[in-house]
Amino acid sequence: MKFNLYLKSAVLFCTVFLFSISNLMPASAQPRDISFGGMTWGLRQTSGPVDPGPNTFSNLQDQVWVDAQGSVHLTLQKRGSIWTASEMMAKKDTGYGTYRFTVSSSLADLDPNIVFGFFTWDKAPEAFNREIDIEISRWGIPDGPDGWFTVQPYDKAGNQHSFYLPRANSYTFELQWAPGEVRFSLLTDKNNQEIWTYGGAGVPEPGRARLRINLWLFQGKEPAQLWKHYEVVISDFSFSPLI
Repeated sequence: MKFNLYLKSAVLFCTVFLFSISNLMPASAQPRDISFGGMTWGLRQTSGPVDPGPNTFSNLQDQVWVDAQGSVHLTLQKRGSIWTASEMMAKKDTGYGTYRFTVSSSLADLDPNIVFGFFTWDKAPEAFNREIDIEISRWGIPDGPDGWFTVQPYDKAGNQHSFYLPRANSYTFELQWAPGEVRFSLLTDKNNQEIWTYGGAGVPEPGRARLRINLWLFQGKEPAQLWKHYEVVISDFSFSPLI
């Protein structure tokens, strides 16, 4: 009799515990793709914190979506006690060519703890993942520069260029990747420009590099301004392979 009572108590405890955990975590979702800029993108979904950050990523309908005008929305939002980040991953290799995208929301207003990233990625750690980055973040420093052009590894002298993002209604970034050279540029609606060229042996070959775009929290730290929803809107994207 006592054994049955203990068993029932244990089952009840496990049920309550699992119910509590499920309320803390984002609802599970099936794999989900979107179409944007002539490409198919998979949306990242994790059951808990992972790199970068660490962050928990969600692929729910209200996390990442394409609107009626064809713009893609990436959000960072608080679900219960957990912040969920966004990441979209191209489902085909790209490599050498010209990448161009326009962000119509004001990146200059992003919280210091938020990172917006546009980058190439390959599962090849020996080649620093063939990672080439355009990132907007102040990395937790309120008055720090918020624009970053990088060819990994970022901590090697000459591999990174930082700048202060001008205030504008839209920002158009371009990344031109060719053998031996990567050229970064920024053009705003007010014609401000930021241009940086990286060349030499450090320029990665394409390998199996694919494009990724994400919105996440630096070191997993919640935003300094505790709004429950942050959003970046990309109004267009194009990729022209090098012929």
